[in-house]
Amino acid sequence: MGPEKDCWYLYTLLPLEGTVAALEKEHREASEVSAGCAGCEPDQTIEILMSDLDPAVMNIFTRAHSASAHHATKESGIDKIIPGMVIDDYLFDPCGYSMNGVAKDGCYMTIHITPERSCSYVSFESNVPVSSYDEVVARVLHAFRPGRFVLTVFATPDAAGSAAPRQLKSFSSLCGYEQKEAQYCRFSGYELHYALYAKFPS
Repeated sequence: MGPEKDCWYLYTLLPLEGTVAALEKEHREASEVSAGCAGCEPDQTIEILMSDLDPAVMNIFTRAHSASAHHATKESGIDKIIPGMVIDDYLFDPCGYSMNGVAKDGCYMTIHITPERSCSYVSFESNVPVSSYDEVVARVLHAFRPGRFVLTVFATPDAAGSAAPRQLKSFSSLCGYEQKEAQYCRFSGYELHYALYAKFPS
């Protein structure tokens, strides 16, 4: 999904190796979920894939600047993105960072950072069941200050965040960015929204 330079790939697995019967079953299940099938658990995931990041922020994720992963986590504000997470973090040598966080309710967030100026990249992912992602997106963008990013929301129709794609244009967290591209797809029991954002020229 999206333009070649900022494309995002989604892989799905069909039963029966993609036969016609499998496709018909997928469409039937999608209709059942949309009608509110019993026994289905709500599910949602947000991903923010960032590039052209602020060099001062990326410098935090180097051994030359930070003595430990804990120091990098605190200075960057990662620990405040979704409060209450138990964080397991790692700072690579000479640079690079990864973390996984888990909340008491089982929700997670994960972040991976490549800080080199020529190819700076940060990925953020979480399944926190919020009805609006505005605050989460604001904290992520404040922490990393990307020049451009891809945002995806993957949710079942009954998930708390299922309306998030329709709310994006009203998010105050996105006011400094221009939406360059947006796409929507529907799968068996899930809806996917893809959007590409870039900073307004200063």
